[in-house]
Amino acid sequence: MSEYQSVGFTKKTYGVKGELKLSISDQYLEDFAQAEVLFLELAGRKIPYFVESINFENPFTVKFEDKNTKESAIELTGKEIFMRTKDLLPAEEKVFEVEGLLFYEKYVNYQIQDETHGLLGKIKEIIEYPQQEMAAIIINEKTVLIPLNEQLIITVDEAAKIISMDLPEGLLNLE
Repeated sequence: MSEYQSVGFTKKTYGVKGELKLSISDQYLEDFAQAEVLFLELAGRKIPYFVESINFENPFTVKFEDKNTKESAIELTGKEIFMRTKDLLPAEEKVFEVEGLLFYEKYVNYQIQDETHGLLGKIKEIIEYPQQEMAAIIINEKTVLIPLNEQLIITVDEAAKIISMDLPEGLLNLE
């Protein structure tokens, strides 16, 4: 058995404090959530990086110790992430209950209201894509996918179950 297991890869930097967006294989999410050290392959060697924090909300990010600026984290973008096989949980111990991966799932059955088009419809389901959750609603007997993220959501009225959004022009193509 190999000493290291590939669990995913880093993407772009996120923000200005040295955070990195990630893509982690589902089967290793629980292992990753408990990781204190991750290894990135640089110049053919696996270099340890100590985890300062992990954010499981959208976007999924990691912050390594000693990487406190966007510039210092750029060298770690697009790298394969490894964990030591001895740090992986045995399959029978995995529970797979990492909270926050489907952040918007709680909004199923909420109405989506767009500033331009008004009330669009009720969210039938939340579909997870890599680094993006989409609300599936029915408009004119067609399923339409609407991206859910902080930039598009204006307010969420929990009592009325309405999500007010400012959707980009042309996203709906309602003609």
